[in-house]
Amino acid sequence: MPETARASSLGGKPLSPARIATSSMIGTMVEIFDFIVYAFMAALVFAPLFFPAVSPWIGTLAALGTHAVAFGMRPLGALLFGWIGDTRGRRVALLGSMVLMGVATVAIGALPTFATAGLWAPVLLVVFRMLQGLAVGGEWGGAVLVAVEHAPKRRRSLYGSFVQLGTVLGIGVASAVILLVNTAVSAHTFQAWAWRVPFLASALLVVLGVVLRKRLEETPEFVAELAAHEAETGARPKVRTVFRDDWRALIAGSLMWSAPCSFLYVLMTGLVAYTKAYVPGLSSTDVQLGLLVTSVVLAGLTVFFAVRADSWGRERLVLWSGALLIVWAFPAFRLIDTGGFGPMLIAMLVGSVCYAAFNGAVPSLMADLFPVASRYTGCGLCIAFGTAVAGGIVPIGGLALAGEFGGSSVPLSLTLVLCGVLTVAGVGMSRRRPAMAGHPTARHSRTV
Repeated sequence: MPETARASSLGGKPLSPARIATSSMIGTMVEIFDFIVYAFMAALVFAPLFFPAVSPWIGTLAALGTHAVAFGMRPLGALLFGWIGDTRGRRVALLGSMVLMGVATVAIGALPTFATAGLWAPVLLVVFRMLQGLAVGGEWGGAVLVAVEHAPKRRRSLYGSFVQLGTVLGIGVASAVILLVNTAVSAHTFQAWAWRVPFLASALLVVLGVVLRKRLEETPEFVAELAAHEAETGARPKVRTVFRDDWRALIAGSLMWSAPCSFLYVLMTGLVAYTKAYVPGLSSTDVQLGLLVTSVVLAGLTVFFAVRADSWGRERLVLWSGALLIVWAFPAFRLIDTGGFGPMLIAMLVGSVCYAAFNGAVPSLMADLFPVASRYTGCGLCIAFGTAVAGGIVPIGGLALAGEFGGSSVPLSLTLVLCGVLTVAGVGMSRRRPAMAGHPTARHSRTV
């Protein structure tokens, strides 16, 4: 049996739903910090350190390819930790993903480079990046469920959005740390050893995350569902039922993730590689500063949309996020191609409205797409499949085509348009029963 709810805060009293949601937010922030630091470093320094035998642009694509490998591991992570979360408990799955992410990230920070270890260096880089992908694949679904399944009925969207705030904060903290290290040392020193600092420093954040997650309670919905399921069948739930009974929800939810993932990995972190190669007026410091400012705005907008998600309609907000990205894709890169910091910041900030609208609506929406017994696996697979395509394959393809066309941003704009269309299509597939919204006790109802 899983761990039952237990006293877990100072004074022996259970944590409030708001504090549980905050704890989930901080845990997600730590994992996303680790994941995004790699994305930045792949664009900044990994090409000469791990792929020195090829041209700089091909080396950058190879380094970003190792970044994309993690997205291929995310579905496996969602399956592994989803199985744990749906059969053993949300809390133990989240602890496992946090520890695995911490070990992989610190190991990357300690890796020898190609000059020292030869081919073993990129091989080990890929291995540890795969472990990062496995870990982050088990993160989002569990963090959302801990927040949503503890939340009061009328605040499920608000508390669920705390996890998306953790994603935004993880990006902001990663940007701030790299910006600080990058400006504190020379370019030579940064490439020689200072790039390791964010990876090694993440060990402190992981310890914080583990401490917070050990204090979490198991969610009442999961405890009740597992007890009822075992009473009816004499066995634990089977994870494979999510493919048999909830395949339509899996497709719809995965498609919905396309627009926000492409915004995050093309119009935010992907700009480090694009501007470094083709927009000489913008430095990596400019992009990191823009990311930091955008992250702050994103946090506020996410709360704004979360508060209004239930009254405006969660599917409607997700639809708006996809439509806005379609409209903004070409103007955004026109602004970026000017080479000015101000225009680039406008491109990011307007695009952030798309991401924030999605952030405010998607956590509780994804939770309600699946019954409790398969919810961890279903939610995890939706984001894993969505990010594998829109966060891994699509950005690399767009950047490769940009290189083929002499640095043109048109392929990148087209990738954003495509992903916006996929999100709109996902909303079109979603046909949740109105009675299910906010009623997690409907254990075996289908929501799509």
